[in-house]
Amino acid sequence: MDVLCVDGDPDSLGRAMASVKRELPDATPRSARTVEGAVDLLATGRIDCVVSAHDLPDGTGIELLESVRESHGPLPFVLAPRAGADGEAVAAEAVAAGVSRYVPSGVEDGDRDARIAACVREAIEGSVETLASEHARQLEALHEASVGLIAATTRERVAEVAVTAASDIHGLEASTVYLHDPDANVVEPVASTPAALNLAGGPPTYGPGESIVWRVFERGEAEAVEDVPSDPDAHNPETPIRSQLTLPLDEYGVLVSGSHDPGTFDERDVTLGRILAGNAVAALEQVDRGRALEERNERLDEFVGVVSHDLRNPLAVATGRLDLARADLADAGVESEHLERVEYALDRIEALIDDLLRLAREDDADVDLEPLRLSALIDHCRGTVDTDGATLRTATDGTLRGDRGRVRQCFENLIRNSIEHGADEVTVVAGVLADGTGIYLEDDGPGIPPEKRERIFDAGYSTQRDGTGFGLRIVQRIVESHGWGIAVAESEPGGARFEITGVEFVADAE
Repeated sequence: MDVLCVDGDPDSLGRAMASVKRELPDATPRSARTVEGAVDLLATGRIDCVVSAHDLPDGTGIELLESVRESHGPLPFVLAPRAGADGEAVAAEAVAAGVSRYVPSGVEDGDRDARIAACVREAIEGSVETLASEHARQLEALHEASVGLIAATTRERVAEVAVTAASDIHGLEASTVYLHDPDANVVEPVASTPAALNLAGGPPTYGPGESIVWRVFERGEAEAVEDVPSDPDAHNPETPIRSQLTLPLDEYGVLVSGSHDPGTFDERDVTLGRILAGNAVAALEQVDRGRALEERNERLDEFVGVVSHDLRNPLAVATGRLDLARADLADAGVESEHLERVEYALDRIEALIDDLLRLAREDDADVDLEPLRLSALIDHCRGTVDTDGATLRTATDGTLRGDRGRVRQCFENLIRNSIEHGADEVTVVAGVLADGTGIYLEDDGPGIPPEKRERIFDAGYSTQRDGTGFGLRIVQRIVESHGWGIAVAESEPGGARFEITGVEFVADAE
């Protein structure tokens, strides 16, 4: 560590440097004889502690202390006046200016030098403890901000949490979040701390090239400006804000914190600010996703309403008219294959409507888990699926946890798929996977070619002319809603095999 010793008296300066080196072997003493010389050395940024006499050729130790506090904050500072240069007034002034340690001149030279070294050690140790405490406080504020940002549901709330957190983390009062309005191509203040609102009427709206704020937004790089009034892009050179930390929020805008002191922000401030800004961006993205999901759900509700009412009603009318037309032709002794084609088309439309509604509502339903016996699920499907000569059986039984209605729908669709694509007397077998991680359902039909297996779960994809293309898509949605996985393979007889993994089994039967 580097200790700066400041004294206009060469002998006193030499003793101070020697005592620091003797008592603190790890320290590197550096020297200055004037306030100006000390300030120049401090500007290098490599000083860990200052030890200063009170009477200096171009000022006082108190004046140097005040300069240190203005430009270097809590840097450890030990004031050690020479004999006759101190008193209660000097000590009181030093304490008021924020001195770390004070060594009165009444101590004899030998003891005084040791006292100075001890005060340097204490000041540095106290500074480290204070710094550690401050870092812990900043991290706690950052953590609390992260929790608040995750819970935010609007852009405005994200901005409010961010400005409060920025002020807490940096210990400053003035912070503002600007969000970009793409239509007007401006960044406008959305949330500000009270102190920021009180600055010259509050934060203004900025357009291209009008401020440091816009510069950071455009470049997308964080900036810590040490002297705002002298910056060429300063919107208001008369601003009381001297230093400013401006953090980009990607395409959303910027987060700004300001201080009335120059050079306030160090590298740690920038790092913490970047973390906060990153969390704010993630929260803004989450809000946008939530908004898009709400809009999607609204459109989905409208779609379900149209399908379930506006399409079913004319379909019912068409079906009724078909029955009347068939009756009229029967009375006239006339048969028409055209009516059979109409009936087929109407049945297909109704099947499409049913599948579309199931698919649309699949995301909305909650998963209500209960024990389900595999063999009981197969027995249920015998009564709900037109097996048309097919054989359904259970090879190995087990009890799984799932949503009764959804899992039944899943099995019905899989069995219906096997029957529709299989031979006249297809056999469908269900069982528990050998490793106990899930269940399978397979058939001895023609199977699914490897090149088509990746597409069979796509909505609207079907290899059958009269298939809706939604049955297996519904199966996939049901499987995913349970947190399971599904894969397609080839059964031992060469048919299709669907394996559902990640299933939880229970010991008790249904």
